[in-house]
This record gives sequence, structure tokens and C-alpha cells, in this order.
Amino acid sequence: MVSTVFQHLIFILLSLIITTQKISAQAKLEGGPFIGVSWYNGDLNPQRQFYRVHPAIGGIIRYSINDRIAFRGGASLVGISGAYPAKEVYLPGAENVTYSFKRNLIDITALTEINFFSFDHPHNREAVFTPYATLGFGTTIYKRYREENDNHTEKPTFVLSLPFGAGVKWKVNSWMKLGAEWTFRKTFTDDLDLIGFNNPIDPSDPYRFNQNTLSHNNDWYSVVGLYMTFSIFSRRDKCHDGF
Repeated sequence: MVSTVFQHLIFILLSLIITTQKISAQAKLEGGPFIGVSWYNGDLNPQRQFYRVHPAIGGIIRYSINDRIAFRGGASLVGISGAYPAKEVYLPGAENVTYSFKRNLIDITALTEINFFSFDHPHNREAVFTPYATLGFGTTIYKRYREENDNHTEKPTFVLSLPFGAGVKWKVNSWMKLGAEWTFRKTFTDDLDLIGFNNPIDPSDPYRFNQNTLSHNNDWYSVVGLYMTFSIFSRRDKCHDGF
């Protein structure tokens, strides 16, 4: 299933590239810092948003193909945490268990931004604001605890993530833009909330359902924040008739 989703995302991105190559517009490269907050959703926090938030800080680089579509890469350091007992969480067989975790993740993403309005059009000075949707693929890097030959080890691990979300951006002037967004990361792992060598909760089946489901056996985390980008490179288009 993971490979199928990944193939679909690649197909979408390639289709967007082919389509946008037929549209003459101004292309720009820009980059800048990102700062915000992050939190975890999973076995110990199934639904609550903005719960146990932690700082998230990083940077982005964006290449605008035209006034509607841009490609973006980003890297951030984000924090997540959780605890049990917790509101609206019941783990059968763990009534007397007290557990908490806290960890930092390295979040790397490649995203496509789709603007709802014309934005930063080279011949339209009023195209300075737009909401947008974003989706793509990425990786989450964290230290995973393992048992090897009765020895506990801790190794950096890369797992696939599927980031998606929405935001708004505003062109302040010809060289600076501001933005705000909320994005989710769906990961394909269920041990982001597993910390330490003596974890009292079985990570392979935390609800004792003895089954694997997308709703119960994959961890998520969210990132909300603000960013500022500065123009690095710009290329002027030829004059278009009608402008």
C-alpha cells in the first residue's frame, strides 16, 4: 500500500511539472526560516489538537513555476510528547500503568503548493495574497530502540511520511513574502511514542486488538507555524499580450 501511494504522488508531481511547462510565467527561487509548534496524535492522543505542543523550527526553499503552482522543500526539528493515563484513552490491561515520552524528530518534506488565487503574477500587481493547499511526501528521522542479541540499541531510523495541509501567503514586496500554514504528517510507523528500554506498553498491539489497522497502528504529528522567504533568484518573462 505504501508503494502504491508513493507511486500516485510521483505521478501527480510529474503531471504538474508537464502541465506547468506549457504555461509562461515568472519563475522564482526563494528561501527562509520557519518557526512554529508541533504535537503528536497516536495511541496516547487519538484526536486532540494543539495538545502537549513543542517548538518546531527549520527552513524552507520554494521554486514558483507560475502564479498557481510552486514546489517546495523543507527541513525542520520538531518535538512531540504524550502520557498515559490520558483523557479519552483506555488501554486494556494497563489500568495501573503510568507512562510518558518525549522526543525530537527531524522532518524533511518535498511539497507541491496549489494556490487558490493568482499569486505573485509578473503582470498583476494585485496578486499579493492567496490561500493554498499543499501535499507531497517526506521522511521522518528519529532514534528507534531495538533489541539485538539481548542488547538494547538505539539507532537513527528513516520512515516514510505523507505531509498535507493548507495555508495562506502574502507578498510583502518584490523580495519578501510571509506565510502561515497547518500541515499533518501521516507516518507509517507506530513507535514514535515508544521511549526507553522498559516500556510498560506493548508497542506491537497497544490496544490489545491483535490486528493492524490504519486508524490504530500509525502515528501522526502536526506542525503549525509561520515562515518568511526572501527571493534568491528571479527570471523575467517576455511581455504577454493583454497585460
